[in-house]
Amino acid sequence: MSISIAFQKRFIELVGELPTEKKTVCAEKLGITYVTFSKIYNYGIIPKTGTLIKLADFFNVSVKYLLNESDDEYFERSSAPKTFQARLRELLAEKNLTIYALAEKTHIHRNNIAQWLKNSYIPSYDELVLLADCLTVSVDYLLGRTDDRNEY
Repeated sequence: MSISIAFQKRFIELVGELPTEKKTVCAEKLGITYVTFSKIYNYGIIPKTGTLIKLADFFNVSVKYLLNESDDEYFERSSAPKTFQARLRELLAEKNLTIYALAEKTHIHRNNIAQWLKNSYIPSYDELVLLADCLTVSVDYLLGRTDDRNEY
């Protein structure tokens, strides 16, 4: 479990812009459970990647902005979003990398990468950062949320 006070502050700031003040209603609008909302709001606990994507999509911001790793609010969503698996396959082909080669470069076990591709799993945020750095793209591009390869 990762905790980030910077993420907590950004989340509180973004939630503060919502028209309602009741936290239960905010959680419902965001499409997350109240428990998850409370963990983020009160303790800065970083949720699973799927929840991060859902929150970033709701607020129309990059994942890095949501996590307060960037102050650039600009984010351009893809008109035809792709899945993480489709984007990763494209990048592996483009860079002429095998799963084994990617595993060696990122120090992520090749079985994990194979499972992500086979079973539609999404890696943890930390693993996404390693993959994005290795493939020289942004996390949001790797997730298929944007067509802009550059970091925001």
